[in-house]
Amino acid sequence: MSNCGPRPKRPMSAFLMWMSSNGRKHIKAKHPEISVQDVSVKGGEMWRAMVDEDKVVWQEAARTAMDEYKEKLEQWNTLQEQSKVCLSPTYAHNYEAQLSSRFSKTNQKSTLFVYDCKDETMAPICRKCFSKIKCFH
Repeated sequence: MSNCGPRPKRPMSAFLMWMSSNGRKHIKAKHPEISVQDVSVKGGEMWRAMVDEDKVVWQEAARTAMDEYKEKLEQWNTLQEQSKVCLSPTYAHNYEAQLSSRFSKTNQKSTLFVYDCKDETMAPICRKCFSKIKCFH
């Protein structure tokens, strides 16, 4: 499991946005005894019968929500790729490269490396954020 949080959820379609905001309420007001399945069927019939000009509002909202979702998903995928090469701060001392004897008297810290299983190499990482990408620490 990665530490970049749960995958973003897909947004609702225009039809589902309409159903959740006022379609379901409108149907239940007219037919209070109707079942959940029949509410969905009736909502589908009403949506198909609706004029395109009335649908535009919901379609635009759905398009905006989908654009936001795609941005969040792209960011999440980037974090997911970066976190495949991760390291727990608890075990950082196990991955420290030893300084050679000629640098033993300096204040230089040893470099922290992590094994990257994608290209099977050892890569240096940041000691503060444990990120393989360049950071400002």
